[in-house]
Amino acid sequence: MSAAEVGPAEPELEIIDLTGDATDSEDEEEDYGDEEPADASSDGIEEASRAQLRATIFTVPEAHLRHVVAGLADTVPAVYRALATELLAVDPMTRVVIPRWETCANCGETYDVNGGEDEEECTFHPGDLEVDEAKFPDWDEDCHGPMDSAHNREEYPESFTWSCCDGGGMAGGCVTGKHSVAVPKKRRV
Repeated sequence: MSAAEVGPAEPELEIIDLTGDATDSEDEEEDYGDEEPADASSDGIEEASRAQLRATIFTVPEAHLRHVVAGLADTVPAVYRALATELLAVDPMTRVVIPRWETCANCGETYDVNGGEDEEECTFHPGDLEVDEAKFPDWDEDCHGPMDSAHNREEYPESFTWSCCDGGGMAGGCVTGKHSVAVPKKRRV
């Protein structure tokens, strides 16, 4: 039987391992000859495609993006491992898996629970932001609404004072310390 009778040769298929497990073929150097692939650093995916995907990620509604990410984590082991590394931590005391990122109850910043316990990483005011009525001389609450409102705190922070330190509304925190988890974790008794 001649080669013409057999038909054209099947193209060699490239298998891409998404599990992240090393195989013998990965240990061998790939021979690209004199030419590098168009984008060797990104597994052949064009930078324009990556840029478009990044731009799309920022426009997709968060609920849909969360659904997509959860689906990928459930079906692609490499995605699960990457997300677990970025989003989970192990509590050193209880050895329980916990979220890696928390929101501080004091300053409102998001922080990494794996980060070092710096005594001065959190700066905040323990008191309340109170309206300074003298800074609203012509304000009529019947006409303009309440002086102490979220809108006024944002628009006129200089017209508010912190009860803890008498600092102006724009003053940096007067207390420093460690970040504190916003929602206390339930403990077994």
